Amino acid sequence: MLIQRVYFNSEVKIMLGNVHTIVTKGYLAIPERYYKLVTSLRTAYAEELNLKKNVTGYDDLLDALRLALKAYNFE
Repeated sequence: MLIQRVYFNSEVKIMLGNVHTIVTKGYLAIPERYYKLVTSLRTAYAEELNLKKNVTGYDDLLDALRLALKAYNFE
């Protein structure tokens, strides 16, 4: 098993920008049963690619999505 260390402090803006690009271009399909993830994306609020977790619902799910999509770059 290969484990890759991810530093949120230095890569957080890149990962959030990547998720934004993937979602807005329609490359991501989320089944209805993951309604909490959809809620997280709908309530996500960011300023200059800094996610405001105090107003984002289910922010831990959005963090998991950012990590899952880290290997994909469509910019």
